[in-house]
Amino acid sequence: MNNYFMSGKLMHKASDHNTKRCEVEKWVFLPHSDFERLKANPYQEHEAITAARDLMYEDKNAYHCIMLLDEYGEDGLLIEAEGFDYPRLSMFVPDAALIYERYKTSEAELKLHDMIRDTVEKIAALVHTDKTDFTSADMIDMDEVESLVKNAIVQQLAMRDDIKVAQNTDIGVDFQPDIHVEAKELTELKFYCPLKVQREIQPSFDEEEEEFYEDAEELSDFEILEYQSEISDAIEAYQCEVEENRGIMAYLDDRKRFADKVYSIFPSVEKVGDRLMGVFKCQICCELDSYEYDELLQELSGQASDGWGEGFEQHEIHTSEGDIYVSFYDTCGAWELMTEEEVKVASDTPTEDVGLRM
Repeated sequence: MNNYFMSGKLMHKASDHNTKRCEVEKWVFLPHSDFERLKANPYQEHEAITAARDLMYEDKNAYHCIMLLDEYGEDGLLIEAEGFDYPRLSMFVPDAALIYERYKTSEAELKLHDMIRDTVEKIAALVHTDKTDFTSADMIDMDEVESLVKNAIVQQLAMRDDIKVAQNTDIGVDFQPDIHVEAKELTELKFYCPLKVQREIQPSFDEEEEEFYEDAEELSDFEILEYQSEISDAIEAYQCEVEENRGIMAYLDDRKRFADKVYSIFPSVEKVGDRLMGVFKCQICCELDSYEYDELLQELSGQASDGWGEGFEQHEIHTSEGDIYVSFYDTCGAWELMTEEEVKVASDTPTEDVGLRM
């Protein structure tokens, strides 16, 4: 049997291990690199601590803390910042991901676990009396199992940020709905970015060099507007079946920093003033704190430059004037993401450089 191991820091000749209650007010996932940096130097400021600063304090009963979790690891950092933007009090917590999973485990799941464990003990005892074959229905109350599974599903749904109501409505009638669920109303956030559109120029032949040359011209804002319908159709055609309901968010469930609160992200284009702009339409189920908001912006920037946007810009869009290529990201210009309010100000004052710089 393999030995159990964990990462930890043992104290040399510790005088005591007295403790005080620590209440986790919020669980926050960090990118692996951020977590490792904070673990190595806990006195650094971090946006996640700033966003949750008001949740952390000490009273006579407990430390009120946040738990920073490694998004792709197992460990955590328990933080009480005392009103600052960096960890004033902290503790490394090995296997914190298991603690988080235990925190999320419903009462019904725990009862189901106890039932399984009791059944294992019962069978193990009977095996020593020369009984070797068992019927699960004789060992387990299947009606109780079914009831616990339904309750576990309902309780897990009720814990989600995007669920308003989850109820077990079983009345013992076969083939009737026995779980009632209502989602929270979604609100829309839009983030706008400039587009770069290039049109292929017919290849030319250099007789001296005996070579063909291909080139492209960058279109002006006025010219881009003429292709709004073609670009919109191309975005829709580029969408995969798995993206039907959630857009590119279908691929981002591992972004635990904001994934529980963001239901969908759909790229599109919109006419804003006298120009066509790229848009990321985000549907969210509840308010994002400042850290989650910034992490969403970072993700959208990455999708525009290297993710969805990189793939889309390599697909030609056929027009009567030639093929065009549309990029949601421009490394040569002053690229920016703007909210609806910011883009309205920018369109009203086109000479002013307004936006959220990424």
